[in-house]
Amino acid sequence: MLLSMMVILAITSTILELMIAARVPIWRKLSYKYPLFNLVNSLFLSFIIGIAFGANGLVALGAGVISTILSLPGYRFLHYNYDSEKALLLGKSCYAHFTDTLKVSIDKWRSALKDFFSVIFILVKIVTFPIIVVRYAIKGYKVMIDFFVSFFSFRKRTTS
Repeated sequence: MLLSMMVILAITSTILELMIAARVPIWRKLSYKYPLFNLVNSLFLSFIIGIAFGANGLVALGAGVISTILSLPGYRFLHYNYDSEKALLLGKSCYAHFTDTLKVSIDKWRSALKDFFSVIFILVKIVTFPIIVVRYAIKGYKVMIDFFVSFFSFRKRTTS
């Protein structure tokens, strides 16, 4: 039970820490550059969250260590997303640039696929046009044949 509490506390602390770091640039830069600052932040946040939810000191300490290990890739991503040379050249986060580019790309593909399928639909209508015309002609022919057969059979019955 204590181990599961420690893991849940570590995950919660990591998520909270990375959410704060995404909004506070100095925190993000210091935690990326200095692992000791990252360790202190993780231990402090785990301790505060542990107090809020009634965790013991050893559980909070273990959660802080696990949170530090879990937050290292998160700080690498935050550095790439906000503080890397690429992000500084773009003038915005790499994620925002990627989603904007993806939206434009999706809109272009959507337009191209819409045009492609409309052309395919028109081609299918052209190819199946003779089949449809013959089908309606056969239906009309059968109706006329049935009408004449019933008319002449009725006339034969009345004349005889």
